[in-house]
Amino acid sequence: MDAVSSDLPPGVVVTRVLGVLCAAVVALWYLRDPAWVINQTTGLRPWQRESDGRVVRWSGGHASFFVPADAGEVRIPVSTTFDKREPGGDRPMIVTFTIDDRRAARVLLTDAAWREVLLTLPPPARRRGRRIDIRTSITRTDNHGVRIGQPCCYSSR
Repeated sequence: MDAVSSDLPPGVVVTRVLGVLCAAVVALWYLRDPAWVINQTTGLRPWQRESDGRVVRWSGGHASFFVPADAGEVRIPVSTTFDKREPGGDRPMIVTFTIDDRRAARVLLTDAAWREVLLTLPPPARRRGRRIDIRTSITRTDNHGVRIGQPCCYSSR
């Protein structure tokens, strides 16, 4: 019936429990703002060079990446394809941008032209990075959302 072995002295059990709790607190503190998070992305394909020399990567229907928290503004070039030969390939696409889960911008893409989206970041928080999410209302063939050019961060602080 006893959940804790009676072979161990109570002081050892308490020491072990406190050690595990301390390790858990340290791990959670570290994972709250790890230095490597700035390089993490989800929902983005690898970088590729377009025929005009521009470096881009494709998103799926939802993608995210991180930017430095001390940036004041981020400019993100976006575009998509429009091909009437593909099912739904000529439908307009709504692209929504959020910063740390708060809507920051929304753009309607009606042609294949590049658009530059300007995001103004809120004042710096206690973390090193801010998460930018990009969601598209539809995806094209092979789960392509939008083409994203190199984001540019500007510090206005």
